[in-house]
Amino acid sequence: MTTEAVGSTRASELLCRPWVAALVVLAVYGALALLNSTGGYLGTDTGAKVITLDRMAENQTLSPDVGYWAEEWDPDGAYHPLYQTRTNASGEWVSVTTLPMLIASVPLYALGGYHLSLLLPMLGAVLAAFAARDVASQLAGEREGWTAFWVTALASPIAVYALDLWEHSLGAGLMVGAFALLLRQVRGAASPWLPLGAGLALGLSASMRTESFVAALVFVGGACLALLLRRRVGWAFLSGALAVAGFGLPWFLNSLLEGSLEGNSRASRVGGVVERNWWSELTLRSKEALITWFGMPGSAYPGGVLLGVAIVGSIAVAARLLRRGERRAGLVAIGVATACYVLSFSSGLAFVPGALVAAPIIGVLVGTHRWDSDRRLVLGVALVTSVIVWMFQYTGGAGPQWGGRYLLAPTLLLIALGSVAVHEVDEVLRRAVLGMSVVVTVFGLVWLNQRSHEVEKFFDALANRSEQVVISTNGFLVREAGPAYDEQRYLSLGPSQAVEGAVRVIDAAGLNTFAVLTVRSEPPDLRVDPVGSEQVDFLGVPLWYHRFTLE
Repeated sequence: MTTEAVGSTRASELLCRPWVAALVVLAVYGALALLNSTGGYLGTDTGAKVITLDRMAENQTLSPDVGYWAEEWDPDGAYHPLYQTRTNASGEWVSVTTLPMLIASVPLYALGGYHLSLLLPMLGAVLAAFAARDVASQLAGEREGWTAFWVTALASPIAVYALDLWEHSLGAGLMVGAFALLLRQVRGAASPWLPLGAGLALGLSASMRTESFVAALVFVGGACLALLLRRRVGWAFLSGALAVAGFGLPWFLNSLLEGSLEGNSRASRVGGVVERNWWSELTLRSKEALITWFGMPGSAYPGGVLLGVAIVGSIAVAARLLRRGERRAGLVAIGVATACYVLSFSSGLAFVPGALVAAPIIGVLVGTHRWDSDRRLVLGVALVTSVIVWMFQYTGGAGPQWGGRYLLAPTLLLIALGSVAVHEVDEVLRRAVLGMSVVVTVFGLVWLNQRSHEVEKFFDALANRSEQVVISTNGFLVREAGPAYDEQRYLSLGPSQAVEGAVRVIDAAGLNTFAVLTVRSEPPDLRVDPVGSEQVDFLGVPLWYHRFTLE
């Protein structure tokens, strides 16, 4: 064996030590995070969380009150800058819907700002990677498990969410970790601690992510059904009961926390999701289901979805062809998938909303030749979870997200399966899909970097404007602002609100200059004429800045 081979073997062995692997991943995340701006994020929810966290750290409090500069003249908050912000029982203005991770982030943010607060989602991503590793290891072995770890950590949607102050990575890690415990129980372990631990993890995840309820239902139900089919009836009922008990404890504690600090109940949010009449929105939900599985940037629906279907289909066809020994045809199929990625990415940086195209390793599942009961269980719970999420997920935002953010837990289970299958297909396909996984993830990381800097630049420019108030006709826009929220007075409109109402608030406050930020080139029809208009750009979207002066 050559010196180079020995060195490579030792490096591989070192990277297979859990603590070394965790430190390497955290170091990569930390380096990437330092390249991003602290004033721009993946979306409006993160911006609102950072605004809240900034206030909490500045005021040295656990209260999520973001305040409202125009409260005296708009006591109902109809035009609050952070759209959908409401008062709680204590009269505080609350914009966030989850508290646990924000509270845990306060000391980190106070000590090292936004970059240090990202340690929590980074740790969540590491947890998700180890959970996927455990699932894959149980299905096949250590080699496949470590493939799942590195793909999840550095070449999947989790890598993007690790660099944004959102609960997605932590929630997904807890959900998949819970399933890994349940899978151990199904595979022969007889321990009450496994389902109890799974329930605790799912309950903690539910305090942050609404889709955790779906995961809890399907994961626990699937595990109990598998135990019944394996004639372990007593353990099936005991495991279900212990998982429910474990789930209830963190959920109860979170309810107490919400009641004392927020008044914006997570339970009411979950109830609102369940009460939706999904049947009446079947067409829309079907469309958004396709987007969250296959959506690609560069073309509107259905073009982006068709590109995604072509990518996933080509990978699947390549797996089949290469398995049958049809090498030339298989290479053509790989080329088609690669060309579709290039075609889509050539239009510029943007979100890749489809889970299957953001994690192309899943496509090789078609080429696997072993489908034992454990693999069928993992596949079944992943697919059932996805379908139920599609039925109840929030509509209207399927496009501007990365890798189907409500589907992260089932996506990670599919990645674990794909990490097993990738060792059962032709080496050319294995290298191709791993390369595609890395490229699409890098595309997302570069997009987050560019987005963060452009958002910060945009709101810094608004803060330097001479107008005393900026009215945004898009209610969600100001939620992107981060700490720049405090550098300008904003008002925001909901979909059915008119500009005149916000103008009355400005007038009552004794202010006389304002601007209206809108997608329309024509100024709004007000009792005063505009004193000037100009076009501005927000992430490639042309907006118009119309200036007014009250007499």
